[in-house]
Amino acid sequence: MLRLIAALIETPRFLSIEELLERVGTSRGDDSAGYPENGAAAKRAFHRDMNQLADAGIPVIAGPVPGQERETWGYRIRKQDYSLPEMDFEADELAALHRAATAVRFDGVSGTEALWKLGGRVGEGTEAELAAVPVHPALAELFQAVTEQRVAEFTYGGQPRSVEPWTLAFDQGHWYVVGHDRGREDKRTFRVDRIEGDMSLGSPGGFQQREGTTGWAPFQPWKFGSGPAVTARLKVDPDQAVWAARRLGQEPSERGSDGSAVFEVVVRSPDAFRSLVLEFLEHAEMLGPPELRTDMVAWLERLSR
Repeated sequence: MLRLIAALIETPRFLSIEELLERVGTSRGDDSAGYPENGAAAKRAFHRDMNQLADAGIPVIAGPVPGQERETWGYRIRKQDYSLPEMDFEADELAALHRAATAVRFDGVSGTEALWKLGGRVGEGTEAELAAVPVHPALAELFQAVTEQRVAEFTYGGQPRSVEPWTLAFDQGHWYVVGHDRGREDKRTFRVDRIEGDMSLGSPGGFQQREGTTGWAPFQPWKFGSGPAVTARLKVDPDQAVWAARRLGQEPSERGSDGSAVFEVVVRSPDAFRSLVLEFLEHAEMLGPPELRTDMVAWLERLSR
């Protein structure tokens, strides 16, 4: 498939099926990629590959092959259709992407090459991330199960489970899937790294989340700690206000004329509350009390040095 895409891109004119088959080559044994030597089988395989390219959204276009005695249709991919446009990031935008890529790292996934392709430079300190997010083999299947409403079957605690997954969440260093356990006829939460063996998924649209059921109830660590309880005031931008209400588990105490929301939050762990504020990036401001705001500013200044 990659050789076919390369042949379609690296041509200034439309190529016939025969020309493309010749450029891709034929297979000679199990270790050699290419089309079958038999002409009819090669054309069937070629049309199968073209359908896969279309399904993947790759912009193959068709047109007449020049210099032919009779009309012959061919194929090509225009480079301008296949390539991404130049991003033209400003220096401060690249710096922000660099900080984001090094602040949180998914285990086994590196953002370094992506930064290079976007035109950024990776300097010292790229390995000093603030948090490492684990990636479990079952996550990809669970994301698919949630988005396509597929029933997931797996083994958990030594017992088979058939689950209608509602949502995935990452909290306190672990991934969780929340849904309806058909065997127990109740809502259950499963820690993804404790899923045993392989997982199988049902067909898309295999369930509908029932009315009145709720998904993930996030842990709120800022409520727990040995320090005295203080009431913090957090202002959140309008486009984040609804999500903030869900994250905090409460409604705002004030509403601004622009739709922004101010929440009064009981805090016993300042460090945990600081982490909460950072979830909103530039869309939130800690208004008070003064000691929490001063501590937040000082922490950010130390981080930026």
